[in-house]
Amino acid sequence: MKSLLIMFLLLMFSPINSQEKQDSIKVKKNPIVFADFFLGYTNGYVKGLGVGGTLQYQNKNNLYSFRAFATFDDREVDYRIIVPISGISKTLEEYAFLYGKRFIEDGFSYHFSGGISYNVYQEKDRTFIFDEELILKESYVGFPLEIGLNWFKNKKERFGVFYGLIPVGKPTGFARSMGLKLYANIAKKSYVGLGLSFGLGWHKIYDNEK
Repeated sequence: MKSLLIMFLLLMFSPINSQEKQDSIKVKKNPIVFADFFLGYTNGYVKGLGVGGTLQYQNKNNLYSFRAFATFDDREVDYRIIVPISGISKTLEEYAFLYGKRFIEDGFSYHFSGGISYNVYQEKDRTFIFDEELILKESYVGFPLEIGLNWFKNKKERFGVFYGLIPVGKPTGFARSMGLKLYANIAKKSYVGLGLSFGLGWHKIYDNEK
């Protein structure tokens, strides 16, 4: 009888103990953190090549971003072959914090964000090749906007170096991405642009899938 009672107690408490052990194991999930570089054409007060980078963090559907961006307008600069000789060059720099919403569907995402930025506009007079003189500099606050589409891998895979040609390591959620980005800034010197983005990081939560 005592043996049966002991066996009964062991059978009753062993599943509870097992469940407690399982509950005590915290499943680690990767954060959604990634950075991207984008290149595009900007139109507005300053027109020309736009180059920028963004660091982004997502919690649920909330997207927090820091964006650094610059546009270069050399339309009034004279060139000899590819060397700038003389003329007025204009640059517009932006440093912005944005908040928005990002939605993920398998290996695709889209987002829209807005925020506040610190902007610096400069005009320089080129006199000979790399010799230049600052003739105007001003700073002001703006309200940046951004809409983006992004494509990335849907499942964990081995990270590939040389653009995926050589896979290394274990399957991971850390990967590249590619997308389109519509960006703008409502300010004293407003602009709007469209560019291609290239990212690197964790673009979704991959759980423990392999």
